[in-house]
Amino acid sequence: MRRRTALSVVSAVVGGTAVPFAFAPAPAAARDRQRPQSPSARWDFDERAGTVTREAVSGTTDPIDYVFTDARFKPDSDPVRRRGVRGRALYFDGYSTVVTARGPGDLDPADGLTLDVWLAPYAYEHGIDGKPQALVNQHDPDARTGFLLGLRRFGQLVFQLGFVTDLIEVKGAADQPAAKGRWTHVTATYDPAARQLRLYRDGRLIGTAATPDRSPQLAPDEPLLIGRHNRPTLLNGEFHANMYTGLMDSVVIRPGTLDDPTAQTEHDDAIAGLPGRRVPRPDLAQHRSRFDGDRHRPQFHLLPPWHWMNEPHAPVYFKGKYHIFYQHDPFGPYWGQIHWGHAVSTDLVHWRDLPIALAPAADSVGPDGCWSGSAYVDGDRGPVLFFTGGDDRLAHRQRTGIAVSTYPADGDTDLPTWTMRSEPVTEAPAGLPAGPGTAWAENFRDPFVWEEDGVWYQLVGSGIVDYDGTRVTKKHGGTALVYTARRPEGPWRYRGPLHRNDLATQPGPGEVWELPVLLPLPGPEGRRTGKHILLISPWWEAFHQEAVKHTYYWIGTFDKRACRFLPDHEEPREFDFGEHFTGPSGLVTPDGRSVLFSITQDRRTEQQHAQSGWAHNAGMPVSVSLRQDGNLGVEPISEAAGLRGERLARIRRTSVEEANRRLAGVSGDLLDIHAVIEPRDARSITLAVRACADGTEQTLLSYDTAERRFSIDRGRSSLDPDVRKGVHGKTVELDGGTLRLRVLLDRSMLEAYVNGTHSLTSRVYPTREDATGLRLTADQGAAHVLELDVWRMNGAYDTPVAPAAYDPPRPTDVDALPNHDFATGDLTGWTVVSGTTFSDANVTTRTDWGWGGPFYQAETRDDPSGHHLWGFNPDAGGDEAAGVLRSATVVLGGDGVVDLLVSGGNDADRLYAAVVRARDGEVLAKATGRGVEQYRRVVFDLSAHIGERIHVEVVDRATGGWGHINVDDVNVPVRR
Repeated sequence: MRRRTALSVVSAVVGGTAVPFAFAPAPAAARDRQRPQSPSARWDFDERAGTVTREAVSGTTDPIDYVFTDARFKPDSDPVRRRGVRGRALYFDGYSTVVTARGPGDLDPADGLTLDVWLAPYAYEHGIDGKPQALVNQHDPDARTGFLLGLRRFGQLVFQLGFVTDLIEVKGAADQPAAKGRWTHVTATYDPAARQLRLYRDGRLIGTAATPDRSPQLAPDEPLLIGRHNRPTLLNGEFHANMYTGLMDSVVIRPGTLDDPTAQTEHDDAIAGLPGRRVPRPDLAQHRSRFDGDRHRPQFHLLPPWHWMNEPHAPVYFKGKYHIFYQHDPFGPYWGQIHWGHAVSTDLVHWRDLPIALAPAADSVGPDGCWSGSAYVDGDRGPVLFFTGGDDRLAHRQRTGIAVSTYPADGDTDLPTWTMRSEPVTEAPAGLPAGPGTAWAENFRDPFVWEEDGVWYQLVGSGIVDYDGTRVTKKHGGTALVYTARRPEGPWRYRGPLHRNDLATQPGPGEVWELPVLLPLPGPEGRRTGKHILLISPWWEAFHQEAVKHTYYWIGTFDKRACRFLPDHEEPREFDFGEHFTGPSGLVTPDGRSVLFSITQDRRTEQQHAQSGWAHNAGMPVSVSLRQDGNLGVEPISEAAGLRGERLARIRRTSVEEANRRLAGVSGDLLDIHAVIEPRDARSITLAVRACADGTEQTLLSYDTAERRFSIDRGRSSLDPDVRKGVHGKTVELDGGTLRLRVLLDRSMLEAYVNGTHSLTSRVYPTREDATGLRLTADQGAAHVLELDVWRMNGAYDTPVAPAAYDPPRPTDVDALPNHDFATGDLTGWTVVSGTTFSDANVTTRTDWGWGGPFYQAETRDDPSGHHLWGFNPDAGGDEAAGVLRSATVVLGGDGVVDLLVSGGNDADRLYAAVVRARDGEVLAKATGRGVEQYRRVVFDLSAHIGERIHVEVVDRATGGWGHINVDDVNVPVRR
């Protein structure tokens, strides 16, 4: 899958001959060698604020692209700056920060070329598509011109220079990387007299490469970029890979050549000029203040300081502190390059961020990812981490590794430092017997480990399949494989499947079980019951519409001797019915409670993740128990009450109408709500949260007494059409004739607990500032409120920051483009101008495209089913078909801002949606897809054309792969 350009990576290629990598000192200086001269360009990043940086030689300013200079969900803010080696330094966030400059100034590379930079990396990129993380570059790899200074995997320094016939690369020694968490001075030079590239790290030579007997060529038509590759790989249609994350200071480009003595002298002189002759320690902490004012970011739930989070896992208690780890991408709010984030708490609700615990490393079990796992305390040496190591070099690329902390040496109970062992402890060979088939060796992950009576147990999520040589011929269902050992390092003995689901009769738990968890179930007052709960997350190999939505469980007995789970009920039960609670993990607390952790999927689009800068958060930990009736008890942990602040309401024994009257002055988006209500003869009881006074936005939590069903209705939760909505619910029996409800509301996060037996986790994303009200209503009867308490909640990390950015209201004195969102289910209001690719058959409500998904089409109150125009019609030629579709002609009014959803192929000349002026056919604005089916919203500011007659054209003149375009929710303010 990885494609490479014509790039020499062993050392250099000259005329097709490989030249061995050399570490010998550079050749003696030739008489005509050009010594380094004054810089042709220099960026010191000494600005304390602003969205530009000054290039010191020319005195001009260059823009710094940064996601929050024009923020979508929070107030605008400047790029992050910190203390540098001298003065200030610029913090590159790994996915949005990049400096775009005019070029390297007056520079002739034939006379030599030298680049200098100080850098302090926060993390190393995986090397996506074989490309380096670019520190500074102005090159065209296809034309083999220009230069690049950057990092390859695990921080290995590289310098590339183009000679038209070859793109030559010198690689620094693998054991001399740009180390994470410290400043490194890197110098790269081209010596034309010696025909050599050289790399220096802190003044010392770390690599050389021979060059052709010809002059290098610059790439003047390319922008000079600092922090991003000139040809980055686009991920998920939204994120640029091959970017740098960390601090950078003093980027210098200068003519001439640097030799070994001069490189060392210059570095020594730089150190001598620093206060105390010491390089300062870089501040690489990812401060949460970056997101201040975000209207959707939770405040009292666990979440990483920046970027992507997936499931929290490996909760463990040690020496008075709870530790939790989580799947984390330090490069941006998207999945990939998975590390283990780490946080610590004394009470499970107030958290402190700690350094990344595990990162992919060349000499580890997980060079390609440190995926989910668990932790358990091994006596005095402290917790041992078990993780899934990803190694793409292996046929079965997943196996279990372990890591130990430095606690025995340093006594630090924060456990900030971990060492991964280089050998795996368990791995799945082909043909491992597992009931009706064999374990699916390619899916072997998410170890869950505990010790009991001197025996260590390990569950590993997998599936059961039949193989026919090298391919799977049948999938039987998911399972958890059991291993036992006498010590964490093993040897581990395989004991067979713990339990499994049969796809033919129980398809819900999926083809593979991820994140298996087995916990004892305490009874009332914490008494032992002898019962356990087995929880899993289902996984499917291909796209499945139920993926990443559910957690299933069984209650039963764990037979330790046979290593089998004996369920009390054959059918798996759904743990949470809001379709956001996934990724379980758990531990037994010192006081004997079984506590479950989860990830709350935010269900946002890739574009929304990019705009917000963060993705997902953990759910509130919940206590699980066995009730006297044999059913599962589910409650938020008692420590959650420790987050309560001011009590906003205390209502006792009154009517719903009176309770609602007293709630009129209560509002908030950080709330803990507790209610006990007798429905009596009411048909339904409804609590509205995040509600505007006029009901324009509101989220409804309702109990239907006739259907005995508790549900959430998000049909009006947001005016944003790109926000997922819908209704979810499940049967819940009343508790002695009463409805007991606990609601935790944390900005976009909503958790409801009903009668101590069920939970419903969901997300809401209101757009209006006043969507903070509460209302309680009863339908068709008189219910009685026994208790109703509302508290304002405090933050899990510090004082909560109030949301401070809301979308401006859309114009109200306008009409909509006819059938702007294809809600009619056909092309009514649109005209097929030419071709066969567009027809009524293209209008669909499909949420997936068969080989993947979701589209994330618009969801509005008028079109909750989400009609949209999918340009791929297999019955009309598929990608080979072409055509043009045109909307009605209207007069542009309102604010003149047009927005729409677009996806599909990436071809701005032949495949696009455009706003066209009717009188002369001029295209005023247009957008193409990005080679992905998931929609992204594009916005055109056409305020200069208000009052003109316009129409929208959807143009498909492309054939071949990705020769189609998709469109939805075309919002044109039409003058009445």
